[in-house]
Amino acid sequence: MLHTFETLPTPDRNDLPEIVPAGLALPTRTLEPDQALYEADRDASSLYVVDYGVLKAVVPTSLGRDRIADLYGPGDVLGLAALDGGRHAETVIAVHESSLTPIDPQQAMSDRKLREYVMRAMARQLRRSREMIDEAEMPVGARVTRAFLRLARQFGQPSDEQDGMIKLPLALTHEDLADLTGSSRVTITRILGELRNEGALQGTRGVYVAHPQGLERATDDYVMQVL
Repeated sequence: MLHTFETLPTPDRNDLPEIVPAGLALPTRTLEPDQALYEADRDASSLYVVDYGVLKAVVPTSLGRDRIADLYGPGDVLGLAALDGGRHAETVIAVHESSLTPIDPQQAMSDRKLREYVMRAMARQLRRSREMIDEAEMPVGARVTRAFLRLARQFGQPSDEQDGMIKLPLALTHEDLADLTGSSRVTITRILGELRNEGALQGTRGVYVAHPQGLERATDDYVMQVL
């Protein structure tokens, strides 16, 4: 059941200023780690294109704990509720220092190239959401490995030390990974230890180094354990 790891194309940071025409861009927003861009249930009035950084979307669950619904990076578009004048369904918080370009939603939809870009970004983000929904029925170990594979596609950089390894410079805590995968901090600590022992993962918070093929094999192993 081994899958082929493929890095998905994402916008280059140097190309991002060209996404938003100068006449439509509002003053840039810069966020420090743990600073909120906006909060759930607040009126949405602006779209935001991520120039650089990493942000997380946090939503409450029926059990009263927060869940990380997605992670956003360069090229992603946030604040999509502004397109229909609704309210934000999520709270968005910076994980790393981040910069975003706000855009008036009506102006964005009036510019053909920008409108097409927003639609592509929405499709990309919906695919990630669908992946997470599909993974919700998997064993927790498989949810963790699939989360690391998704992060590697989204944020990964080639490792300087080992061929085939992907560096993940993400300051995600064990609690963050638990909120991302619907598990507990204790479970995350155990699974990360297993993945390190198997050579599928190295490093720790700040700089994880992932072996995609090893994560794929570990995914299959966790699934087979419950069959």
